[in-house]
Amino acid sequence: METERVRTFVAVDLETAAHAALVRLKAELARAGGDVRWVRDDGLHATMKFLGSVAAARLGDVRSAVARAVSSLARFTMRVRGLGAFPSIERPRVLWVGIDAPPLIDLARAVDGALVALGFPPEARPFHPHITLGRVRGHRGWNVLARAIERHWNDDFGVSSVDRVTVYRSELRRGGSIYSPLWTTSLSDSTKGADYGA
Repeated sequence: METERVRTFVAVDLETAAHAALVRLKAELARAGGDVRWVRDDGLHATMKFLGSVAAARLGDVRSAVARAVSSLARFTMRVRGLGAFPSIERPRVLWVGIDAPPLIDLARAVDGALVALGFPPEARPFHPHITLGRVRGHRGWNVLARAIERHWNDDFGVSSVDRVTVYRSELRRGGSIYSPLWTTSLSDSTKGADYGA
């Protein structure tokens, strides 16, 4: 019998106001045209670790490892601002919104370390906090879209409190990935957490 497998990743979510601001931004950029596969509204979160296809029987170990990694870390506030493209605006593959929150880097590092201990490969590149808006498929209409992006280059999309980590299931569908939360783990309610731009 084939073992059930679950495509899994670890992320932090945005509060309602910041999320709504990014939904509006994405809709405006989409109207500018361009050959971009835009992320669904429910996919606007900051991914810290993508685990790939995980045997369902291992999810309990993943849950325990993530809980140990994050439950002692203090809650914090992150500022969502800036718009750009990886690897560059001249050769775009991914459109993103930036996040200003050094504690998020510490959180991602803790999650990565805990899951490496379970045998998951470590991240090959440093973690750069961001939220993916879309993936560029081609350069058709790019000039118009690039100008729209540049108008929002330094925009501030608000702040968002981070008090939990969510582990998601990702199901690949014809119209794009469908995300559903498997569980959440709360950060410490310590008041020592930092506020960035709040």
